[in-house]
Amino acid sequence: MDYTTAHEIVKTTILREFPFMYAFSTQFALIKSYGIASGTKLLVQTRRLTTESKVGKRSEDTGVLLGELLVSGIDSPRGLVALSKMNWIHNQYGSKIGNDELIHTLALFILEPPRWIDAYEWRPLTEIERVALFTYWKEIGNRMGMRDIPDTLAALQRWTADYQAENMRYAETNRMCVTATLNLFVRPLPGFLQPAGKSIMACFLESHVRPTLGLQDPPKLLEAAVGSVFHVRAFCIRHFFLPRFREMNVLGKERAGGKIVRESYMFEPWYVPAGVLDYIRRRVFGVRQVPGPEWMSEGYLPEELGPVEFKLRCKDAVLAEAEEMRKYAEKGGAGVIGCPFRYAA
Repeated sequence: MDYTTAHEIVKTTILREFPFMYAFSTQFALIKSYGIASGTKLLVQTRRLTTESKVGKRSEDTGVLLGELLVSGIDSPRGLVALSKMNWIHNQYGSKIGNDELIHTLALFILEPPRWIDAYEWRPLTEIERVALFTYWKEIGNRMGMRDIPDTLAALQRWTADYQAENMRYAETNRMCVTATLNLFVRPLPGFLQPAGKSIMACFLESHVRPTLGLQDPPKLLEAAVGSVFHVRAFCIRHFFLPRFREMNVLGKERAGGKIVRESYMFEPWYVPAGVLDYIRRRVFGVRQVPGPEWMSEGYLPEELGPVEFKLRCKDAVLAEAEEMRKYAEKGGAGVIGCPFRYAA
C-alpha cells in the first residue's frame, strides 16, 4: 500500500466511520505522550502548554494542523504548508527534541485510535484500515525527518512497548503538562464539578499510565460507568443508526485572499468568523470567549499557525520548504526516493 491509497482509506475511517472516537483518541494520545519526561521538560520550559493564556491556542492549532494533514492531505497545497510549518516549529528547538521522542509521539497517533475504536466503537478496525493509518502516518514521519521508523505496524508496536518500558516514568513536568491540559478540558464546567470532570478524564487512560502522569486512579464504579456509556453508544450506533452517506466537513473554508475560517472549535474560538450575535454577547453580556479580532476571526493561513511570535518571521522559510516538499511528493515521496527532510540539525 502506498501513502496516497492509504490516505483515501484514512479519510473514510475518520470522516465516515469513526469521526468522534478518532478525534477523541488523538487528544488522549497527546496526553499519553506526556509520560515521557524529556519531552515535558521542554514543554514546560517553553511555557506554551502550562500557561493558561496560551494552552488554548496551542490545542486549537494542533487540531487545525492535524486536520490539514489528515483531511486536506500532505500533498495538497494547504497540507504541504501545514507540515512545513510544523517542521519549522520543531526546528526552533533543534536537538532538544530527540528522534525517539518524535517516533514515540508518531506511534501514539498510529496505535491509540485503533485501541480506542476496538474497545468502544460499533465495530473494530479492519487490518486494511490499521495498515493505512500506519502507512500514511509513516510518510508524515518521514517528511518530518524522523530516522529509523519501524518498517511494519507489528514492529512499531514492539518498538513502542520497549520505549515506554524504558522511558515512561513520573516527573513533575509530566504532571504540570497533564494538569494544564485537563484544566482546559474542564474549563467550561462550574468549579465544583471540575474535580469530577478530571476523574472522568482519568478513566480514559490506562492504569499503568496514570502514575507516570501524576494522576490517581478514579473510583472503580466511575470507571465502569464511563465504559458502560461508551458500550451503550456503540450498541445504538450499530443497530439503530444509518451509515454516513458523505464525509463530515471538518476543514475550514477558504475566503477571498486565501484566509481559512472554521465553523466550530473545541476550547477557544480561534479562526471562527464573528457574527452579530457574537457582537451582542460580547458588548451587552460581557462574554469574552466569543469570536472576535483577538481570536483572529478573519481566519488563518497554514503558515501562520502556531505561536504568535513566529507568525511573520517564518513565512518565507515555510513556503520554501513546502515547495521543496511538493517536488519531493511528485517523485513519489519517501517510499521511492528516501527522506531528505530533517527537523533538526
